[in-house]
Amino acid sequence: MPERVDAMRAALGEAGFTVQDGSVSHGLAPLARVHDARYLDFLATAHAEWSALPNVRGASAEVHANVFAMRRHGGGYPRSVEGRASFHFHDQLAPIGPTTWEAARAAADLAVEAAERVLRGARCAYALCRPPGHHAEKTTAMGFCLFNNIAVAIETMKARHGVKRVAVIDWDVHCGNGTQQLFYGRDDVLTISLHQEHCFPPGYSGAHDRGEGVGLGFNINIPLQAGGGHNAYM
Repeated sequence: MPERVDAMRAALGEAGFTVQDGSVSHGLAPLARVHDARYLDFLATAHAEWSALPNVRGASAEVHANVFAMRRHGGGYPRSVEGRASFHFHDQLAPIGPTTWEAARAAADLAVEAAERVLRGARCAYALCRPPGHHAEKTTAMGFCLFNNIAVAIETMKARHGVKRVAVIDWDVHCGNGTQQLFYGRDDVLTISLHQEHCFPPGYSGAHDRGEGVGLGFNINIPLQAGGGHNAYM
């Protein structure tokens, strides 16, 4: 969505912020601290395998799933790219194209770099990156998200710099369900999501989901009513 990026860059410039190129590769280690190895391999190889399939009239050029695996019932891990798509996609909103792997890695790298710059002394940093991340879970793409960028940044700062406690405040209209899932049983990361009730994931509120085990109380969902605007957030 280049138009969205251009608009945000312009708004940041008008507000007096400096927009810098933060494209620094941090390798695969940050991703592996959050996401399953089979999931990373799928994202890296899926489009090439999909493109090598016999041509079927009407088939998508991007990797999509039209059925979804019921992972909780077991059954092993599928071998085909179609089967792995059904295993790793939660919906049809995060398809894989020819440059998706590179774009998703660049977005995660940018989140890590923003956190690094803050720890090196910057007062604040905003990572202007797409794809976003807060719906992505450990093994699952969902809602335009492939890597959970904020979780990747958090785990990398913990590993590199010994950061002890982190708070995530997610004010997107959608619930940050992926970030919630990744830290749900932990007390070193406080996750707070302000979102439109029942919007996305569809039908979800989250008001009663407060964490589990040592993480009980460290997950806070604040569902807001549609149309609440700035007053509801403030």
